[in-house]
Amino acid sequence: MAALVCITGAFAQQRKADAQTAQWRYEIQPVVGQAAEGTALVRVWTYSKKADIATSQAAKNAVHGIMFMGYPASNDGARIAGREPLIADPTIESQNEAYFKEFFKEGGAFQRYVTFVKNGTPDQIMKVGKEYKVGITVVVLIDQLRERLETDGIIAAASQVEGKMPTIMVVPSKIYCNNHGCLNEYDNQGVIEQIPDYQKALLDNDLNIAITTLNARLTKRGFEVKNLSSALSSLKTAAAEKSVMTSIEGGAAIAESPIDVLRRTAKADIWLEIDWSTNTVKGGSQKTLTFTLSAIDAYTDFVIGGVSPTTSHNEYSSSFNIALMIESAIQGQFDPFCKTLENYFKTLLVKGRPIKLSIFVWDDFDGNLMTEFDGEELHEIIEDWLEDNTVKGKFGSPDLSPSGTSMIIEQVRIPLVNAKGRDIDPSRWAREFKNMLRNEHNIECNVSSKGLGELLIVIGSK
Repeated sequence: MAALVCITGAFAQQRKADAQTAQWRYEIQPVVGQAAEGTALVRVWTYSKKADIATSQAAKNAVHGIMFMGYPASNDGARIAGREPLIADPTIESQNEAYFKEFFKEGGAFQRYVTFVKNGTPDQIMKVGKEYKVGITVVVLIDQLRERLETDGIIAAASQVEGKMPTIMVVPSKIYCNNHGCLNEYDNQGVIEQIPDYQKALLDNDLNIAITTLNARLTKRGFEVKNLSSALSSLKTAAAEKSVMTSIEGGAAIAESPIDVLRRTAKADIWLEIDWSTNTVKGGSQKTLTFTLSAIDAYTDFVIGGVSPTTSHNEYSSSFNIALMIESAIQGQFDPFCKTLENYFKTLLVKGRPIKLSIFVWDDFDGNLMTEFDGEELHEIIEDWLEDNTVKGKFGSPDLSPSGTSMIIEQVRIPLVNAKGRDIDPSRWAREFKNMLRNEHNIECNVSSKGLGELLIVIGSK
């Protein structure tokens, strides 16, 4: 009978604990230390009238916290990055009440995504009024948890984001290249510029590891990734890297830098520029790493977003690992950063991709951009076509030279995909323009690209 009473009492305590947990009274914070890729090392503080019951409920609270609460960056010397919740919309919990009740029940699926550190021994137990506040360190398997939520239809998978996902290439920043002696001089029509030497930079093993680490992360999030080393290999000749296109307006030359050529070859929508720095603290027993990640629109050089988290690492001299340091640094900011990239690309799908259109007239062309063809000046024919073939007819005010031999148009909003959902890059879009001039007005032109974001059209030349 005594045993039955004991068992009954334990069940009663557990029911009370479950009821208290359902109110989700807890706190969660990051902990110094290196978690494996796709996981988070956190301390969860659980409130309960029974210290041992608080311990048993800590795992549920930790998983719930990663799902719905996230946690802020640490405010101590460790400077551990914070993390946004996996589920940004708080109403999702109430909309899927039965699902989460089943998920967090005793012995439920939640326990597959959390493990205790030190066998669940509390880090600290504090008496707060009539109850206990118990701190326990756990590891939450965030990537696996996200995949479960995606599979169960609770959150959208990255691959299910509406529309085309951007293609991304990770490259070292110019600052990184400068700090590592990897800049080359480039003569841009008499103006000497310093440009990154990516081939030399890739001789650094840590850089290769950093790029590989991020490429794997991006691929998991559903992005198509272009590899920098492979893109460099695709540049077939040194001459191609130094190609110069000459137009005819006073013999001016339009130079395409090696970076322009690489962008055009790789055809990545977004470049992620990376850099990092380290600092020794606590008498040399700890190393901090500040990792900078900047997203650049490869067509416009527009900065889309960036993060610069800092993480710490103990006993740097004996066990430093750049991959783990990067994972630790970005773990709280990578998901929202990816969301920024997705949202930016969604905007491009709606508003169109902005490119620059540079139009010149060849010397042997019989006329110029102000010459009439079929009762309309050539620049007006071009502008009419742009109005019909850009997204919502959007493009910047044309800058027509007084001589009528050139016209520059910025912010030409071309579609990313055609009516069949197939990708449209600037060169493919320009072929339709070239066909229009030839078929409707018997005018020949040559279309070339400078990098990805500028089209060069020379009227009167094949």
